[in-house]
Amino acid sequence: MSGNRKRTRHCGRYGARAEYIQVSYFKYTERGTRQGRGRQRKFEASTPKQRNLNEKRSKRYFEALVLSNFHKDDLHVTVTYDDENRPADLKMAMKAVENYIRRLNYTRSKAGLPSVRYVCVTEEGATNGRIHHHFIMDGDLDRDTVEKRWGLGYCNADRIQPDRKNDIAPLIGYLSKDPKGRKRWSSSHNLVRPWESINDNPRMMSSKKMALMKDLPEDSEFMKQIIEADNPGYEMDRVEKEYREDTSQWYFFCRMKRRKQSENHKYLQSEGRGG
Repeated sequence: MSGNRKRTRHCGRYGARAEYIQVSYFKYTERGTRQGRGRQRKFEASTPKQRNLNEKRSKRYFEALVLSNFHKDDLHVTVTYDDENRPADLKMAMKAVENYIRRLNYTRSKAGLPSVRYVCVTEEGATNGRIHHHFIMDGDLDRDTVEKRWGLGYCNADRIQPDRKNDIAPLIGYLSKDPKGRKRWSSSHNLVRPWESINDNPRMMSSKKMALMKDLPEDSEFMKQIIEADNPGYEMDRVEKEYREDTSQWYFFCRMKRRKQSENHKYLQSEGRGG
């Protein structure tokens, strides 16, 4: 059995229509049972094993996790160590992060707040080995308190101010950029996890269209129209196409954002589906 497969990662609560989705298209071949062909299957996405944030799959999952949980007025917190508290190695640094989260949660508990929701990106310099951390965390606790609870050096907490066009994509890109040293990330257990659905042989994505897409530039308006037609209610942000030697086939990875209600109405009218 073979066909075109569409894998959608939904950046939000399971079963709900997400503000952001990541859509992948590729050819697939399966042997054995035909059960489930042409039907959509849903399951919770498993976290890719984290060894290096440079890996595409890890970066994409990190992006989806952040988009599922953090938005305007949440916090971007940067912390460093002064010489007196500089950790000897990564293990000690991660222990310091655990203690920091413990102090924050103690303060939050006294204020009647639930445990902090966060992702933490840890960077280790290639030349000097100095370690620092970036957190994206919920904004329920005031910035001054978040900064004071660090106590091991510099700490700065800023409210996230989304870009009008790109939302928080620039911040995610900054945190997941290719480092000169080593980088890893971790997260709290109380986050909303992205979930995935698979659609085999999606109605609006034929083999002919996929064959055409491989020859189109990634910023092609025609490419955008083809993919948006298969994802009504969403508009294209970016698409990445790649040919993989190991499978001898093309893959298309699309980042998409839900259309605003007014924009969606205009889109449906242009497609002849408006009221």
